[in-house]
Amino acid sequence: MVSLGSTSRVMVLPVRVTWATLSGFYTDWAAQVVAEWEAKTGNTVDIVDMDLPTMYEQIVLESVADTGAYDIVTWDVGWQSEWANSGYLLELDPYIEASDPADLQLEDISPSLLRTTGIFDGKYYGLPYYTFTMGMFYRCDLFENSDEMAAFEAEFGYPLDIPVTYEQMGDIAEFFRRAPGETLKGEALAQDFYGIGLMASRDTNMQDELNSIVWTWGGDLILDDGSAGPREQVYKDAANFYVNELLPNAPPAALSSSYDEVVSQLRQGLIAMTGPFFMDQWANAVKTEDEVPGSEICVAPSPGGGRTWVGAFGLGISNDTKNPEVAWDFLKFITGPDAQRKFAEGGGSTTRLSILSDMELVNSNRATMGHFPTLVQVLKHAEQCAYSNFFYVTQAGKIYEEQAVWNSRAASGDMAVDEAMEGMATSIENICGGKCQIMRGDLETPPQECPFTFDRSAQLRK
Repeated sequence: MVSLGSTSRVMVLPVRVTWATLSGFYTDWAAQVVAEWEAKTGNTVDIVDMDLPTMYEQIVLESVADTGAYDIVTWDVGWQSEWANSGYLLELDPYIEASDPADLQLEDISPSLLRTTGIFDGKYYGLPYYTFTMGMFYRCDLFENSDEMAAFEAEFGYPLDIPVTYEQMGDIAEFFRRAPGETLKGEALAQDFYGIGLMASRDTNMQDELNSIVWTWGGDLILDDGSAGPREQVYKDAANFYVNELLPNAPPAALSSSYDEVVSQLRQGLIAMTGPFFMDQWANAVKTEDEVPGSEICVAPSPGGGRTWVGAFGLGISNDTKNPEVAWDFLKFITGPDAQRKFAEGGGSTTRLSILSDMELVNSNRATMGHFPTLVQVLKHAEQCAYSNFFYVTQAGKIYEEQAVWNSRAASGDMAVDEAMEGMATSIENICGGKCQIMRGDLETPPQECPFTFDRSAQLRK
């Protein structure tokens, strides 16, 4: 504030805050909604957009150097515990307590997303604003074709349907693998067709697929005593299943694929389904219906139900910000009900249950919100069943990046699967200096048995 001499008037100068966030759709949407906040407050936001693979490193470098380069930072779900514990993030509890609950409406945010992408060791460090929680996409025109259904049941002894176990996903992936000249829906194929699309590149997506399988099978990346999970047999079994049962039925390009490439494979008519996959990609995946004649895309939970990769991109305030009050005002706005509704209308996967469950809105926007009813079911189940010690380990960010190295070696055949998992376990121990410290606050581990039944009547069909 600047005092105006002997008068009692006070002039508040405009403040410029910097937001480090993701490039692409997220930034395109943000630029539109940010303009409303700028017009209302007189302050401005500089949006620094980054690719996901470089965002972790860049924000950490600035935080360690205490440069104050960013007022607001964005993180992937696996980074929060490390950043909060390392002092990179400002604790938000005082700001939340001083805010009007009617403005925040924290009870409207999915509890499972708030837990994994907002709270660490019992304190708030951010709020989730965009969820990439996993389910799966599949060609329901193929799954419901009478010829394909009869052939599948004759071969595997049970009906072709949405897989409820990963073993069933493996069977379906094998069944739909076809060579040129073979038929699909009664028509001869001119090119290879694959049963599944996977993200097996040396990126940070294969671990999202693999850990979803591990959690469903009762394992974890970090065990309850802090030791490394990949050394356990259940983790090795899941990795071998991925590499030996799923990957052979995916396009060879899987070894260089991330989520964009898998969506492209779906839209080119090359695959029957995804593995556990980010449901926020619905708006891109559903375009298959316009590009592959006779196709229909459906979204369902992954075989783990809500015991899958449940997460979001979180927003927090950098601990070295010079404008914490203004940064909080913006964070509160961008994660609030009004901005989140505009986000959803523009194609974003909001974290607010009232918007996800607004069926009048959803039914009129299938092209952008067709995954919302499935997402709600997964998030509801996750409230009781989704948990990983990994989310509460103080070196989680480094571990998440390191996993890509060993997963890639296993997927590419550069190293035997069990050997790669042993290498991953050793690397985790090196990062943690032995057993990892788990800071779960007052959270309890969910029951081992946590059944899930998908209400498929909620699917929005074309």
